[in-house]
Amino acid sequence: MILLFEFGAYRVMCKHVQLKGNTYYYRRRVPEDVRAIYKNLGKGKVVQLFFSLKTTDKAEAARRADVQTRRLDALWQAHREGRRDAADPQVSLAVLEAADLAPGDGVRYPDNPFLSVFQDMVIGTHEPHEPPPIVSPQDKLTLDILYGAPVPKLLSDAKDKHFALGKGPKGKVAKDQFERAWGLLLEITGDISLDHLKREHGNEFVNRLVKRGVGAETIRRYLAQVRPVITTGILEFELSRTNPFDRLTIPNADEAQRKPRKPFTTDQLEAIQDACRKANDERRWVIAMLSDTMARLAEIVGLKKQDVNLDADVPHIVIRPNELRRLKTKESERVIPLVGVALWAAQQAMRTEGEFLFQSLIPKRSKAEFNANGISSALNKWLKDNGLAHAGQTLHSFRHTMRDRLRDVEAPKELSDRIGGWAGQSVGESYGQGHSLPVMQRYMLRTVLPSEFKLEANRKSAV
Repeated sequence: MILLFEFGAYRVMCKHVQLKGNTYYYRRRVPEDVRAIYKNLGKGKVVQLFFSLKTTDKAEAARRADVQTRRLDALWQAHREGRRDAADPQVSLAVLEAADLAPGDGVRYPDNPFLSVFQDMVIGTHEPHEPPPIVSPQDKLTLDILYGAPVPKLLSDAKDKHFALGKGPKGKVAKDQFERAWGLLLEITGDISLDHLKREHGNEFVNRLVKRGVGAETIRRYLAQVRPVITTGILEFELSRTNPFDRLTIPNADEAQRKPRKPFTTDQLEAIQDACRKANDERRWVIAMLSDTMARLAEIVGLKKQDVNLDADVPHIVIRPNELRRLKTKESERVIPLVGVALWAAQQAMRTEGEFLFQSLIPKRSKAEFNANGISSALNKWLKDNGLAHAGQTLHSFRHTMRDRLRDVEAPKELSDRIGGWAGQSVGESYGQGHSLPVMQRYMLRTVLPSEFKLEANRKSAV
């Protein structure tokens, strides 16, 4: 084994790799129950495999060793199970490598006498007067690859390509969701070729989740993790087929729609904002900013102080990605005027220490994964425990509430979409720079509750 890297108590090792001189080699013991494979290939007794990985780079050696390990595992498992009715490209590649052959050698070296010997070893020999032996799908694939046929692309190839193109999940939560969904897919299909992926595999994927008691929305999220990977494989490998995971039926999906989030009433909103002003602490500042901006929780909590401009003609915040958190969509990058209690809360938070507006809510450890779920649970609990939120009402309800408040003051739909960070519905909406800060502020000021006007008046009179 080689050590890839070591960090404190953690070590990442790569098995079956040995450095000899400046070159890395693959070394692996052959289990006794599969040694007959190598006898059939004319190699006699083979106890151990040892061959060059043809690289001096440690990381590349680890990658190539992983490929070899997967191929050998597939070959040995197929031998143990006696599988003859399915064709696994990994098995065919491993068979060729065990015979010191490579894909396309039959075309490149047609005069090599070992080609006919290998073919006889794979499919057997027969006399001219005897019927030819029946060639299994696996053996046919092996010979096809030997004589120049393209190697079928596997699910793992599609995943590798998907990630190489930068389309993979970002962040720990998204990565964990992807691994669960991808693990379920491989549990059903194994690492099969994209050509052999069928509609029945997609239906089985859904059925297994249903049997586990998973809801329709969660099933949709699982499908949304694996479907794009398959699409990437089909497009990038130029396969002439449709994605069998498109438009799968989820049983009883209409009966299990997500419960709608209810907006807050005006009385509730006023009570919440009053409670935030009285508590006057960091977590209540977050709630106050959510109540009058239509921003998402992670967008507010992840604000840096450099993204808050209180001295501008129109005080505002800039929502943009940073090293702490990404944004949900490209439309989420925007500016939002600060009005009402959102302006008051931002003023309070700017007086604290730290780079971020809500420094105490940021992970203490360097490079720790930011997850707003814990903060969301705590703030939602406070709202419910204090009788400020009813069933179906959460922090996200502030976005729905502000949308209604802007409708009530007859704000243009495009302006509401811009403030909330939603994508426009027409091509025309993407033209130009959109509404200016003064225009957005004018409509947002009309939504401010009367108690907030009193607060502003009291603040000015105190000055």
